[in-house]
Amino acid sequence: MVAGERACRKCGQLLKWASADQGQGGDNKQADSSEKQGTKRSWLWPLLALILVIAMAAGGIYVLMRMAEKPPAAPVVENATPEADQDAVIPDARAPIISKISVDKISYNSVEIKWTTDEPSSSQVIWRTSEGKISVTDEKEALVDQHVVELTDMKNKQRYYFKVRSVDEAYNVAISDEDSFDIGLSQGVVDISVADGGMKTEEPQPSVFRTVISGKVVNSGEVPVRTKDIEVWINITVAGKAGVTEVKADLDPTPDILNPLYEIGFRAVVPDRTNPDYIITSKIVDQQD
Repeated sequence: MVAGERACRKCGQLLKWASADQGQGGDNKQADSSEKQGTKRSWLWPLLALILVIAMAAGGIYVLMRMAEKPPAAPVVENATPEADQDAVIPDARAPIISKISVDKISYNSVEIKWTTDEPSSSQVIWRTSEGKISVTDEKEALVDQHVVELTDMKNKQRYYFKVRSVDEAYNVAISDEDSFDIGLSQGVVDISVADGGMKTEEPQPSVFRTVISGKVVNSGEVPVRTKDIEVWINITVAGKAGVTEVKADLDPTPDILNPLYEIGFRAVVPDRTNPDYIITSKIVDQQD
């Protein structure tokens, strides 16, 4: 049917209609519209993705700029600062130093042992008899640097050997070398004698002469004496000269312990190569200090 207009025979109203081709054309228009909408959807998602990428890139650039504005982090120092080193507590690993050991107030059955330490520490004495029986005093826990410990119930006519012991606040222990003391034993007077012919003239070098006095030292006491604790001095008077000259004699190095009734030799060189009158004296050196 051809498209056009006609009047209705009954009412005279104009009627319109379209041809079949035009109807198909309408369908085509709808198809075109759908294609346009599909086309719009096809580029809409990439556009949104592009916008999202741009936004993320802008955010990343902003973060980098903010990080660049921050001051650099302070370097980590592993070693402590000098102030921290000064405040650090260094453990005490050094034992007290013991000195000035002495024996005082010796009676027939008691004695006081005294000593000094370079830092406050406790006080204790370890002692034994000649037979080897070992005893230990109760430890005085009060920390002091001047120590006094009394030993009681001693036996008369007996030699005792002892060590002192001190412990500081950090539990560092110090023990002295062994020393000894006697209860009621006589040290005796060391007898010194010059044998006949004990004074003679020597010629160690040509035209060099010297006078030498030699003799013996005898332990007349009841206890042994260390040779290093004995000193022999010879008082020399020379005819025609005023005053007295003292000369120390050299003792034989052996034995190192002079037991009762045992003897060692001595030798002294007299100055001025003279044959003087001489007086011999001797003493035992106190080694307790």
